[in-house]
Amino acid sequence: MMAALAVAGMAQAAKNISFLSNYPFGHVVADVAGYVAPGGTEYAIVGHETGVEIISLANPAVPTLVQHMPGPTTIWREIDIYQNYAYIVNEESDGLRIVNLSNLPGQCIYKDTVMDNMNTGHTLYITGSTLYIFGADIDNGGASIYSLTDPWKPVKIGQYTTNYIHDGYVRNNIGYFGEIYQGFMTMVDVSNPANPVILGQIQTPDQFTHNTWLNDASTVCFTTDEVDAAWIAAYDITNPGNITEVDRIRSSLSNGDAIPHNVKVLNDFIVTSYYKDGVNIVDCARPHNLIEVGYYDTAPSMSGGGFDGDWSLDCYLPSGIIIVGDMSGGLFVLDPTYTRACYLEGIVTDQSTSNPILNATVTINTTSATDATDATGSYATGLADAGTFNVTYSAFGYQDSTISTTLVNGQLVTQNVALIPLARYNLTVNVVEAGSGNPVPGAKVVFNESTGAVSLPYTANGSGQIVDPNFVPATYDVLAGKWGYVTNGVSYTGSSSNASLTIQVAKGYADEFALDLGWTVTGTSNTGVWERADPHGTADNFNTLYNPEDDMTGDIGDECYVTGDGGGGIGDDDVDGGNAILTSPMMDLSTYSEPVVRYYRWFANGGGFGGNPNDTLRIEIDNGITTAVIKRVTGLQNSWVKDTMIISNFIAPTATMRIRFIAVDANPGHVVEAGVDRFSIVDLTATGNKPLITQPEVSLAVAPNPMEGPAMVAFDLGTPGALEDLSFEIHDISGRRIYERVLDSASGQFMLDLDAPAGIYLGSIRQEGKVLRSIRIIK
Repeated sequence: MMAALAVAGMAQAAKNISFLSNYPFGHVVADVAGYVAPGGTEYAIVGHETGVEIISLANPAVPTLVQHMPGPTTIWREIDIYQNYAYIVNEESDGLRIVNLSNLPGQCIYKDTVMDNMNTGHTLYITGSTLYIFGADIDNGGASIYSLTDPWKPVKIGQYTTNYIHDGYVRNNIGYFGEIYQGFMTMVDVSNPANPVILGQIQTPDQFTHNTWLNDASTVCFTTDEVDAAWIAAYDITNPGNITEVDRIRSSLSNGDAIPHNVKVLNDFIVTSYYKDGVNIVDCARPHNLIEVGYYDTAPSMSGGGFDGDWSLDCYLPSGIIIVGDMSGGLFVLDPTYTRACYLEGIVTDQSTSNPILNATVTINTTSATDATDATGSYATGLADAGTFNVTYSAFGYQDSTISTTLVNGQLVTQNVALIPLARYNLTVNVVEAGSGNPVPGAKVVFNESTGAVSLPYTANGSGQIVDPNFVPATYDVLAGKWGYVTNGVSYTGSSSNASLTIQVAKGYADEFALDLGWTVTGTSNTGVWERADPHGTADNFNTLYNPEDDMTGDIGDECYVTGDGGGGIGDDDVDGGNAILTSPMMDLSTYSEPVVRYYRWFANGGGFGGNPNDTLRIEIDNGITTAVIKRVTGLQNSWVKDTMIISNFIAPTATMRIRFIAVDANPGHVVEAGVDRFSIVDLTATGNKPLITQPEVSLAVAPNPMEGPAMVAFDLGTPGALEDLSFEIHDISGRRIYERVLDSASGQFMLDLDAPAGIYLGSIRQEGKVLRSIRIIK
């Protein structure tokens, strides 16, 4: 058979793992599994896009192809071994493939078996003589359970159908199931496969639970979430009714941005295949103190998030080698050195009271190792490499302490530290109205320490005053505001004596959401509710942004309101099956001559199933008597867009006004994300400004743009006005019309398949020949 040559590894990051060989396939590689023949020869069973390969590792430096077994084309192919048999599932067809490996190094016989109408499966796991198939096209995609008493003829003995399972692990008749769409690791008693019983569950950090594995003592379960920048999390599972997280860790190679795909455990080392960070080894002998001790990047040209690089690995061959399935690079054979970490743990307390200090920072200087204390003052950190280091202990309101510490591999150093508190003093803050100097009762005030170490919130009393007799001297950025006033920010540097600070806030309705000024959140959607947050961007596999990564520039603070800021991947925490409503506090606009509302909004609608995206962001104004829709947004408008509208064009201003932002997920469901920032009301007459607009703004969007195929066109006239002679047209650079579509609604979206050569075109919404809005289209 043809053999692959051993090649020198490219220059890449490597620690405690060395390169032996690489066998490329030219197809997308998925799962790999190791097999040891009775004579001791080791083999790699490799699943890839067009089938399964058996590779001899008799010489790990020169992997040799033994047999190719073609199968349906799919990038999803998972493998496990029982006795002298390999079991393989895929996401396309043909059911379960069983390969009899007994004839190796000769050719092996195999068969594809459709059992109980099961044509596809996502993953599988074998323990003892029991086979679990997860994510199949039967049993609600849960766990389909089979006996391998006859390895050639599996017999179904039960199923778990509560939720779809992406992957799972079973030990001692307890399943640890990754219920990916619910974001749970669920413990299930499968001692009676015909009647599995849920014992407990916990939501994993990024709420997209992919795979699970136990430590050697069966006391801790490790999980991964299949999203960018996800954590490997460790959970104490000794009490299934009270599963608790004990630690979490990310790969250092991409600064934590890569996706951890599959985690396994060997001798209390976590061995993980990261999509773009390669193989990663973590010492988990002390599960509350996970420490990275090794890595090898099989794809050094790739970095960050996304789906490529390492799919899976097997670290259980007797020789100790690790075999890796790299999606683009093929089979890698690596030689690891498992080295115990150096552990540093202890408790940080207040020297004057002996009380524990929460959120004290422990930093091993000149390294990336750091930790923060919990409520008991405890910390746990460490390094892969031994040596003598300066360790700095710091906490807000205390003097730093730096201690020279010698760390040794495999040894625990316990270092308890008592920090000396800084002197405190009395601070009085007065919040007053600009111009009049009148106090502003109930004003919100936040002191943000300039390094971001702490944020101190206060609420002014009935005299607009705050008194703190134990204020910590430091440099702060201070924000003060209240609904009906414009938030103001000042800088303040504390002293060592009694001090006072006066902050002026001007009357007016303006909110940049740096403070919580009383907006309310309601709605019928259980996910994707509005949150005031520094937003975390989410994108699909084509890098189309759905949640904003940042708030609108140019305002105070980093916060805005977004729907579902807690999710991991796209669609994990979007508005689902209902609406999410954000409502302002009441506004008295009766004294405004010509009030105008201004805000920036974000809306992204796409993905999902059941036809074209059909969801909306609706903006309403309520005057206490009636409600008017002032804007309806559709399509993929995934950027901050400014709306400015004269309120009287829609509704009579009163003393009881509210504005509502309503993100709606209509049936059938698609991904829906929205945002709001920099809200304000201005009086055009009072400011001497000319009206900015005389009618609602028409919006028009095309995505993707540039077009690489069909694109989505979304439009909104901003009003349900007259629809006569309304059309969408495309003209080429000579002005020749090459496309026209009559529009019969004030807003909507449709698919555009432009039959035209590559070039630049002008798309426009027109009424009676007049251009209402145009956009440049690149094809």
